[in-house]
Amino acid sequence: MDTNLINQGAGAQQPQTPGIIPDVNGKWVPVDASQLNFSLNGAEPNRDIIGPDGARYRVMDSGSKVASIAANAQNAIPTPSSIVQMPPIVQPIALVPFTSQNQPLLQYDPYSRPVEPQVTEKAPSYVRKPYRGISLAALVISAIALIVLLLLGIGAFKENAVRGSFATNGIDQIKSVFGIFGLGISASYYDGVIADLKGADLLFTVMANALPFLVLVAAVLFVVLIVRYLVALIRGKSPRGFSVCAFLNIILCVLAVVALLVLSNGYAADKSANIGAFFTFGDAPVLMREGLLIALVLSIVLFVLPFFAKRNAYMLEEDRNAKKKTYIIDDSNI
Repeated sequence: MDTNLINQGAGAQQPQTPGIIPDVNGKWVPVDASQLNFSLNGAEPNRDIIGPDGARYRVMDSGSKVASIAANAQNAIPTPSSIVQMPPIVQPIALVPFTSQNQPLLQYDPYSRPVEPQVTEKAPSYVRKPYRGISLAALVISAIALIVLLLLGIGAFKENAVRGSFATNGIDQIKSVFGIFGLGISASYYDGVIADLKGADLLFTVMANALPFLVLVAAVLFVVLIVRYLVALIRGKSPRGFSVCAFLNIILCVLAVVALLVLSNGYAADKSANIGAFFTFGDAPVLMREGLLIALVLSIVLFVLPFFAKRNAYMLEEDRNAKKKTYIIDDSNI
């Protein structure tokens, strides 16, 4: 780019024209050609031209002549001796505690106070009251009934013309079941009664074969009651209301008594007199023994015992393991 320069020598007349700096002497000063009142078109580069105003002008390249301006009274910017690194600009950076862009921006408020959460009172939770004493008593009674049924006598058979006298218990009756199925297990009842049924009437035959099965099923039900009451005791629960197993055992024991009575009448000459002798433990061909009677009584106790545990008795769940207040609540409200 070409720049017009003007030279103002010492003592020369300095017309007041645009672009001329009066107080700078003996130097070429850049002048804006558009501010001159005349045109320098056609002037040769690097040659002086006397303008109409009497000043000398020269057309030359500004890049080859322009130099740095030293410090002076009008310009207090020193010339740097080398490349200088400007001081850094410190810009604060906002650190936002985000873990995802979907979280709201949090701002600390020194005047805020924590809001106390509203506590909703939890509704009480009720559970059935565990009558552990009843469960323990039922467990012990069931075990005793099973032992009595298996070990003590079920019936006693007097000697007749075919066989000798013998007594039978629960174990002997269970062995007779295997003998009925032809498994070759010897049992006093099977050898003395079932094996000698030739010529007997139908009712006698049916009751003779049914007695071992009645005793077997009763023993199994006693085992079921033991397991049930043991689980209830461990879980802190109690049997309540009607006991099906105990009720069935009552029926089975009564049927076993009836079976022994039928067998006794089958061997007796006077059946009417034999019935009285059978129930009074008198002179009858077949008598019931203490094992069957005790099993019958204990079955009745097991049937009645769960009714002492109130069905609608509840207690708070946190008081399950403590003996605290009992609530009688309608089951429809739980």
